[in-house]
Amino acid sequence: MSVDLSKRRMFSTNKALRSKQHHSLPWLQQSIEAGCTQCGECVKACPEQIIVKGNGGFPAVDFTKGECTFCYDCATSCPESLFHPKQQPAWSNSVDVNASKCLAQNGVYCRTCSDTCEQRAISIKPLLAGKAEVQINSEHCNSCGACISVCPSQAIEIKEVG
Repeated sequence: MSVDLSKRRMFSTNKALRSKQHHSLPWLQQSIEAGCTQCGECVKACPEQIIVKGNGGFPAVDFTKGECTFCYDCATSCPESLFHPKQQPAWSNSVDVNASKCLAQNGVYCRTCSDTCEQRAISIKPLLAGKAEVQINSEHCNSCGACISVCPSQAIEIKEVG
């Protein structure tokens, strides 16, 4: 069961909830609703404090709070068998840049996302008239979310694939 917050989001005072940046936990074998008891151990264990109580009280990753360092503490703290082994990819997400919100793509000098990306997955190609094109190299991007919390215009989203 999944709770759709699309209409409830606009009434929320929680900025992260309104920004749609809640995502599933890494390494999940199944949907969180299928086996999570909402014990909160993963929330307590996350050293980055990016796991929050999300949709319906289930844990979710909030990339507006920071990035995932792939420490696997959420999985080891969980009393249930919800997670794949750490050797498997954490998730299959993709990063997307909203060109209408992106400062660099609208002629304002900004390199925050590319400067923050340790994987060097984000490059910014200068164009004419002071504008730039932000390019995401999906082969290098691990969807850690480091670029999201630092983006001053909230132009970057992680889209869950599959």
